[in-house]
Amino acid sequence: MTTSSITIGSPWAPYGLRDDPYFQQALQPRTGDEAARPASLHVGRLEERALLANQIVGATSSRAIIQGEAGVGKTSFVSWLKTALTEHDVLTHEAPVRVQAGMGAREFIGEVLKVLLQIRATQVAARAAGELPDSRARLPARTESAEEAAFWVRLNRLVDGEDSIAGGATLAAFGMQQERIRIPAELQASLFTELEQALAYLAEGGTRRILIHVNNMEGLQGPEARAAADLMQQVRDAFLFDHGHWLFVGTTGIEQDIFRVHPQVGGIIPLSITLDPLTPSEVRALLEKRYTHLRNGFRFTPPVAAADAEALYARYRGHLRDFLRLLSGAVQRHAVTAPGTSLNAEDVVRTMAATYAAGLTSRIPRDDAQALAATLAGYPYDSEFRVTDIEQRAKATQALASRLVNRLLDRGIIHESRRQGRSVYYRVSHGDDTVALGLL
Repeated sequence: MTTSSITIGSPWAPYGLRDDPYFQQALQPRTGDEAARPASLHVGRLEERALLANQIVGATSSRAIIQGEAGVGKTSFVSWLKTALTEHDVLTHEAPVRVQAGMGAREFIGEVLKVLLQIRATQVAARAAGELPDSRARLPARTESAEEAAFWVRLNRLVDGEDSIAGGATLAAFGMQQERIRIPAELQASLFTELEQALAYLAEGGTRRILIHVNNMEGLQGPEARAAADLMQQVRDAFLFDHGHWLFVGTTGIEQDIFRVHPQVGGIIPLSITLDPLTPSEVRALLEKRYTHLRNGFRFTPPVAAADAEALYARYRGHLRDFLRLLSGAVQRHAVTAPGTSLNAEDVVRTMAATYAAGLTSRIPRDDAQALAATLAGYPYDSEFRVTDIEQRAKATQALASRLVNRLLDRGIIHESRRQGRSVYYRVSHGDDTVALGLL
């Protein structure tokens, strides 16, 4: 029996870190010690946050769209905004309301009411535990009236159903036998009245605002996007209720595809913010914040130096999530044989090339990947190429090179970068594929 020479343990500890600084999950709308990914780690977008916060704090009700490309950091931005707003008596929730394909008006309002029930339960529990000193010191401590308490009990039954205990004795049993029975939610044509009342109760006489985060609009296209647009029109009036402040979050295009389809909806949502990718300097600040937050002890070695991280980020054209995933994977693989040593950009690409190449050849034939690699061998990751370059470097006929380009375009592996005269130039579209090709 042989003993392995590989040490099993956290790959981050040798760097002086207690966890992965390249996590891709969204930040949490919390800042305390209990938050693994606190909103305080956010960087950039100060102007956008101020614009949204001022609208919410300065209005009785409001509506805004936040859109951006996948992986740009929309959910983390919203978490950061939620955290900032809690200091201004704005009640928020962590998990968003999700728009589902085929969802009707009642189902949508029902999901919103579930969120409001969670907000109310959190408030009640915090008060009972003495963890909710009134931030508005001028106001007396608040207790619910019997009427309000009865409303919340009824609302819970309407949207969630309730548990009931049924008991009975059997001859074969030596005691009482109980069974928990689930009473289903009551069906009702509309929940608008309940929504308006719930917002009013949570607002505590109008002194508080309630932020409602609506998400899951990333993949709604074609008929599904049109159905979502129709849903927004059906529930339009609910967006105007006092004390409710709505944030609709999704990929670039939801403004036109969902919220500007019906003038009645577009007319009540004047504010739309498109989040641009973080700049290289902001990414450097992001990594430095994460390194500081996760440091464990006095000794610290950056797994990937900031300058090299910036260089790698450039190839992802703002797709933060995929960039961070690359760094995390490279460091974890590197740590198996050389724990605690920093990687430069070349190390990262070399370490991950084989893994990413497998992903590339699962989407296109291996011969196509090899021809593209031969075309770009020895050139920087962002180099342009033409059909004639494929002919010369991959030793292909013009017909084969043209068909290869069309296949790569269809799969989104490459895109047209520019035209000059009769020449058409192309580039590899995604950072993952530049790594798969081993490009530096």
